[in-house]
Amino acid sequence: MKNPLSMAACALLSLPIVLVACGGDSDNNTPTPAASAQDQCAAFAGASVGGATLNKAKIVAATTESAEYCKVTGTLHGTLNFEVRLPTVWNNKLLYSGDGGWDGSITIAPSSPSGTTSGYVLVGSDGGRQGGVLDASDFLNNPTAQADFGYLSIHSVHEVAKEIVHQRYGSDAAFSYFEGCSNGGREALIQATRFPDDFDGIVVRAPAYSFTELFQAFVANGKALAAPGGQLSDAKVSLIAKAVTAQCDALDGATDGIVSNPAACTFNPAVLRCTAGDGPTCLTDAQVATANTIYSELKRADGSSVYPGWGPGGEDLGWPLWVTGSIAGGTGYQFQFGSGLVKYWITGDPAFNVLTFDPELYAPELRLAATTLDATPDLRSFFKRGSKLILAHGTNDWAISYKGSIKYFNDVATVVGGTSTRDASMEFFLQPGVQHCAGGVGPDTVDLLDAVTKWRELGTKPSTQNIVAKKLDPVTQTPVLTRPLCKYPDFPKYKGNGDLNAADSYSCQSS
Repeated sequence: MKNPLSMAACALLSLPIVLVACGGDSDNNTPTPAASAQDQCAAFAGASVGGATLNKAKIVAATTESAEYCKVTGTLHGTLNFEVRLPTVWNNKLLYSGDGGWDGSITIAPSSPSGTTSGYVLVGSDGGRQGGVLDASDFLNNPTAQADFGYLSIHSVHEVAKEIVHQRYGSDAAFSYFEGCSNGGREALIQATRFPDDFDGIVVRAPAYSFTELFQAFVANGKALAAPGGQLSDAKVSLIAKAVTAQCDALDGATDGIVSNPAACTFNPAVLRCTAGDGPTCLTDAQVATANTIYSELKRADGSSVYPGWGPGGEDLGWPLWVTGSIAGGTGYQFQFGSGLVKYWITGDPAFNVLTFDPELYAPELRLAATTLDATPDLRSFFKRGSKLILAHGTNDWAISYKGSIKYFNDVATVVGGTSTRDASMEFFLQPGVQHCAGGVGPDTVDLLDAVTKWRELGTKPSTQNIVAKKLDPVTQTPVLTRPLCKYPDFPKYKGNGDLNAADSYSCQSS
């Protein structure tokens, strides 16, 4: 008699190589041909898996950038949307990509080039809300949305994705990885600290791991800019950027427009103070005060630290979007993000005047929000299971300060029992001249997914892999600038001869 299972159902239950036994005539033992990738994909449409509703499933043909895959979309918790890409030829690994801002859409393209070319199952989700990355209004009096965005969405979708993988291929992924930048970096650290068993390796880029503290700094910077005379025009921002470069560029031995040794850069905006009234080549006292607020550590009334402030470099490229807002509708993204937290999460008042916000008056609300939003440095369980973590941050990042990542790296050592324990499972790299996640004057393309897989699977630490960061021509995608990726606290120091744009002309040094 015929096997009662349809070929589509059989495709979901067995490895493709085993499917020959899932049909056919039992009387003559003649096998039915294995289901095609199209049939295997179509079987997911309309199915319910792990509590999620799978909405669509279709084969996407191969292109020059990706191989053929099955695109599965679904919904969980009513508002949490996700996508899973199942390659027809699988490398037995899964890669989950984090998203930025307040989420709101699915980002599934990995930051590392190897993620799109090596046959990974790719997973992405929208954090439980749909909308612009700057819009926090969905969180107003909405604990479900807050929990999904804060800590639950990645883990929940990952559980569903694992079941989809098992049904499609008949086995689990041999290794699962996560890569994210900005809020995606925060999501990465949330996974490592709250759900340490989910991923075998994690790449954390420029993490907003402490939303509540970072966003307080955003508001403080916005207040400084809004103070009488505190505004900074693009011309004044360019003036500051040029002064930083003039003072600090050569600290790495090369005059190449990149401040590669930020630890030695002690720029003080007061050197630009006007001596005879305002002018195009100087800063007024109010403008110096604004710059100092941005660069300086933010502290509470009791003197304890809230946020370490930003390091100088790349102001002309970063401030118009993130700080001064001259290309962001007149209000920098920093203040827009900070306002969203204050209005829709902390005060619960969409009409609240954020320029009057006093964190001291809302300390209990901030502490409560931190329990949902912020990642801790407790990576003990993650390390104990043998998982590996790479942390990377651009030194010209004007969304999230690289100093915050330095603090996190140091805090991890304190929590896990010392630097040797930390360094056995975690490495940290600064990216000189790189803006937020990408862009800037420095080499911003580096394959850290490949690095973390070699560490987790082969035991080769990233710092021993001779990783080269690249700046690519936007048209030809060929390297125009390369530098060695240096393990913190080292930086790429010019050897004194050779091509300024070539990695071979530099070595990683600590001073």
